[in-house]
Amino acid sequence: MEIRNINKGLVLRTIEKNGPISRADVGKMVGLTPPTISAIVKDLIERDIVQEIGKGDSSGGKKPILLKINAETAYMIAVDLGGENGIRLALMDLSYNIIKEKFGPKMESLNGQKLKKSLSFLLKDFIKEINISQEKILGIGIGVPGIIDSKLKKVTGTPYLNWEMCLDDLTLEEIGIPITIENDVNLMALGEKTKGIAQKINNFVFVGERTGIGAGIIINRKLYKGANNAAGEAGYLFIDPRYASKSIRDYGCLEKLASYKVIVEKARKKLGKGIKVIEIFKMAAQGNSVALNIVQETLKYLAYGIANISCVLDPELVIIGGGISILPPRFLEEMKMNLKEIIPFIPRIEFSKLGEDGVLIGAAVKVLEPLKRRGLMILK
Repeated sequence: MEIRNINKGLVLRTIEKNGPISRADVGKMVGLTPPTISAIVKDLIERDIVQEIGKGDSSGGKKPILLKINAETAYMIAVDLGGENGIRLALMDLSYNIIKEKFGPKMESLNGQKLKKSLSFLLKDFIKEINISQEKILGIGIGVPGIIDSKLKKVTGTPYLNWEMCLDDLTLEEIGIPITIENDVNLMALGEKTKGIAQKINNFVFVGERTGIGAGIIINRKLYKGANNAAGEAGYLFIDPRYASKSIRDYGCLEKLASYKVIVEKARKKLGKGIKVIEIFKMAAQGNSVALNIVQETLKYLAYGIANISCVLDPELVIIGGGISILPPRFLEEMKMNLKEIIPFIPRIEFSKLGEDGVLIGAAVKVLEPLKRRGLMILK
């Protein structure tokens, strides 16, 4: 990569993170000379990636002109395949804001071929609806509940869905927009690092309570995926021998005890067939005894999983996300009490503030960050 493109990427990311900011302050942060900064900013302004938005406070001389990212100069499409309400698509701007969204069928109702056809249809339809020039869409990021080989664009394992989902040909070439895929909980971790409560944290673990249970691991501010792209498959954590997996197609021990599917199955036996998991969490927060018992048991098992993770990684922070994050803080205190019974050191634990939006934010990050490092050279 050419040095000037690296410098352009540094300047762009500095403006995004710290804007509104002056040219002089950008130069101080990235260590480049004023002429270099001026030339880079001039190019970014001409390409409408950066905007001048007025003058800042003076420290003695002329008031500096402030810069910020033009969030609407380009967009990303983010896709969440693992949500309880079905496939979710969103148009995201350069500041990772959701501009428009659309829902499709639940992933569990589709086999591999039907999924591809349904996803292709949804994307084509959505691109028509948003009515934005295709040249302004930088890419499509897709969050999948499974083990992902990003280089091959292949899902190598989705045992929770009970069928082998092969997306090794997921280029959707007819769409005409670059596509990247990643594990959905890894994307939630990237979302927290970018717009959530972990923006200043170097080492943390995001535990996603969704279709299955996974963990996104951030070490030294980078996503850790492991030798087989399977780091963070927390659903397989061995909590109780009675719930050991019988085969690799059988979903894991922790998922059998604390996943959305299990929560809903327990609740439907006592509260009715039509209930959704988010409603169970709301009822528990309001004190409904049946929902409360189910959620407290779920949090106890999650605490066991977090204890195992903490013993290995000793993270600065553990974030719990998904629909469960709507619970009040008092539920976190119960989890900490469970943790104190089994490990001598308790990590800081927080519920995510991003909720299910974390997948979409992370998917947009997955598309945009590599381009930022190149100064968004793809934009004309």
